[in-house]
Order: sequence, then structure tokens, then C-alpha cells
Amino acid sequence: MLNIDIKERHQEFFLDFGFEFNPNYSTYEKSFPLGKQAIFVHFTEYPDTNYLEYNLGVRIDAVEELIHRFLPSLSDYSSRSLTLIQTPNKIDPNIPNRFAITSDFEMEEALIKAEKFFIKNGFKWLDKMSDPLTLENAFVAKENYTFKSQNFIYNAFRATALAKLYKPEDYLIVRENFLNLVEKQQVTPFTIASYLQFLSHLDQQV
Repeated sequence: MLNIDIKERHQEFFLDFGFEFNPNYSTYEKSFPLGKQAIFVHFTEYPDTNYLEYNLGVRIDAVEELIHRFLPSLSDYSSRSLTLIQTPNKIDPNIPNRFAITSDFEMEEALIKAEKFFIKNGFKWLDKMSDPLTLENAFVAKENYTFKSQNFIYNAFRATALAKLYKPEDYLIVRENFLNLVEKQQVTPFTIASYLQFLSHLDQQV
């Protein structure tokens, strides 16, 4: 068992940058006018090696509240869902996807590297993605990539909602592109029907 308390070790650091610990979800969170930024810290212990992982997320309240009126999800999920989640290595290739740790020294070294990442790139990325226009561009730029089946439909809903709410001049193009992709994906008829119902609702909004 490692002796370093990760939560206690990080808490003052994240608080210095405006992030408070939310014990309900074990996340460090920072609110902004349109939603919140979130940082997840996961520590998993195994007999031989332990792993420390981070995830960064941004929530746009209007998007999440809108899409979960049409997505089949748990009743409380819409209040805690995030619009985008990313791993540090996708933001900075010099940091690993996760840290392998076997001693207190390696833990301390990993925490220092993680904090340097947040200062150099992580917080800037969160601020950048807190702009709905930047977020919309990020989703649309990925539209032709292969999504994991369980994530694709959420991406389609979110990209379409972002365009409708924050970049309406792109809405019809984004709508058509994602509708074509949804129809090509191996998703259930119920999921397709939910997306069509969602589009019908958006089409009627001025």
C-alpha cells in the first residue's frame, strides 16, 4: 500500500487553479458561466503494479440538458454527464496515458509530472474547450473517424446540439453528415428513432 494520499496531495494544487473537490463524483471541478470543467484522478491497485490515470472533461449545461431529453439514460445521469472527456496523452504526447507505479518515489514523481502537465497544457485545454464554438469544431472535425459504437451516438447528439445552439449556420450541414453516419452505424432501431426524434425537435426550434 502506498503511503501518499493522492486526494490530499492534489487538493491544494487544484484549488490554487480554482478547482474544488466534489466528493460525490470524486472529481475536481471548476464552474464557468456555461457549465463546468472536471478532472478525474483514478488510482488502481494491483498485486504487482499500480496505475494512476487522469481524465479531463468539459460540460456545457445546455447541451447535456437538451440531449438527455431524448437519450435513454439513467435519471440522474444528465446532471453529471460531461460533453467531452479526454486523456492527457491526447493533449500532450509527452505524458503517458497512465502512470505505472510500484513505490512512493514513483508516485511522487508521477504526481509532479501530472501537475506540470496541467500547468503547461491541461488547464489551457480545458479553457479552450469551454468555448462552445471550439467544442463544436472539435466534434465536427472527428465526424469521419471511427467511433466506438457505445460512444458514437452520444457524439452525434452532442455535435448536432452544439451546432444548433452555438453555430446555427453550420447546423444543416452537421445534421446531414451525422444523420448519414448514424444510419451507417450498427446501432439499434430504437437509437436511430431517438436521434430522428431529436432532429425533429431541433428542426422546429427557431
